Amino acid sequence: MPRPVHLLPAGHRWQPVAGVTLLGDAAHLMAPAGEGANLAMLDGAELAQKLAAQPGDMAAPLLAYETALFARSGAAAAQSERILRLCFDDDAPHSLVRFFTGMRDAGPAPEV
Repeated sequence: MPRPVHLLPAGHRWQPVAGVTLLGDAAHLMAPAGEGANLAMLDGAELAQKLAAQPGDMAAPLLAYETALFARSGAAAAQSERILRLCFDDDAPHSLVRFFTGMRDAGPAPEV
């Protein structure tokens, strides 16, 4: 059964609204790519940190949070779009096989 995949384009931003912001899946509408829970937890931590640093002020912390959110979520959204294309473009599943073959041939990742 076909299921729609809803996403916003990588780099999408919204205009600030006084006293309101988004976090988690509401802020990162993208195809599944294994980043949702990580982004949601980071959003919550960053928003709490910014609000706690400036008690009594909502505007500056929300603007700082959204600026950081847009900067870091763009890469995750772009990766999500690439994975979506690998899985569902006209060339799929061949594109997905090439992707994993390339990763296999590259060998193990260096230890950190």
